[in-house]
Amino acid sequence: MPDTAIQIKDLFQELKTEWKVKSRYMSNTAQIATVWEYQQIIGMGRPALPLILKELEQETDHWFWALEAISGDDPVPPDHVGDVEKMAKTWIEWGKQKGII
Repeated sequence: MPDTAIQIKDLFQELKTEWKVKSRYMSNTAQIATVWEYQQIIGMGRPALPLILKELEQETDHWFWALEAISGDDPVPPDHVGDVEKMAKTWIEWGKQKGII
């Protein structure tokens, strides 16, 4: 793994950990997505996509806002919106189809 990829992964892990601490007791999706660390992850751009999708494979969490913001895509069909498990599966499948994971 090149140094840059290691740095990106390390930065992502630090930001993710701090975001989870700060958003632990939040229930509003918009509030969760506006935590500074989450916004920093979005700011990482496309290099963050495989890291987010791998996180989503391990644990369903509020990554959908970031995935949509970074990718410019939303593969979740309307009938799956609100069902976090189905949304996660849809995004993971999207990542596999796009060769991201």
